Amino acid sequence: MKILFLGTAAAEGIPAMFCNCEFCNQVRKSGPSEFRTRSQVYIDDCLSVDFSPEAYSHSLRFGINFSSMKYVFVTHSHMDHFYAHDFILRGYKYAELEDEKLEIFGNEEVKKVFDECTLREMRGIVLKNIKMNVIEPFQDFYAGEYRIITLPANHNKNENCLLFYIERNGKGYLHLYDTHGLSEKALNFLAEKGVKAQAVSFDCTFMESKTNSDARHMGIYDVLTLKERLFKLNITDNRTFNVITHFSHNGRPSRARLEEFEKKYGITAAYDGLGLEI
Repeated sequence: MKILFLGTAAAEGIPAMFCNCEFCNQVRKSGPSEFRTRSQVYIDDCLSVDFSPEAYSHSLRFGINFSSMKYVFVTHSHMDHFYAHDFILRGYKYAELEDEKLEIFGNEEVKKVFDECTLREMRGIVLKNIKMNVIEPFQDFYAGEYRIITLPANHNKNENCLLFYIERNGKGYLHLYDTHGLSEKALNFLAEKGVKAQAVSFDCTFMESKTNSDARHMGIYDVLTLKERLFKLNITDNRTFNVITHFSHNGRPSRARLEEFEKKYGITAAYDGLGLEI
């Protein structure tokens, strides 16, 4: 399984579009190596976890041909994770497709966003090849050759935000974005399902800032606690790639600072374009 981290920033991006802070201005001066776009992970050239507003620029920067994309798994309806407008361009005179069928999986709010964003411009000839699947937490099913397990995220009380375990040929990736930890029920569900993750990506929006029980994201101390819990339940082991990502500009996540994080905390810090193979 090939895993490509296309976007590694929180909602505002880095540098933040409207921000005049010292860090964002320094990032602008430093150039593209310090830039971070909104969340998207691409697996095996066919499966996307979230679909950010930068998906088009991701395709340009990393040489990706999204005509081969078969599945999109959406964590929740927030704009930085699901920019549905682009799907009106998937067909008709806008695109010749390698695979005409596309399945999108998300909660009820994700479906509403898809319907709202495509209402005015979606052509029937395009829509007929896109299937919107509404899913819920604690499901275990297959999308083609991929086994998918869904978990509840501790993020937004107004919708069933989701986390995903994605497995193919015995290799598993656990996607933990936009959540403050995992509930005991979710952890036990993974263990009961016999999950063995060779790679885990953790939301680390708050970097070294401490969080409270009402937080909707994690910092490094939350990540380390959850990492240890996954290990004790045998969901991960000593060979698992543990990756932190989804950084906010407020945490000042420069490449140099994140290199220090890697040494200090024994964890991999993602950047736009990081690739892993498990």
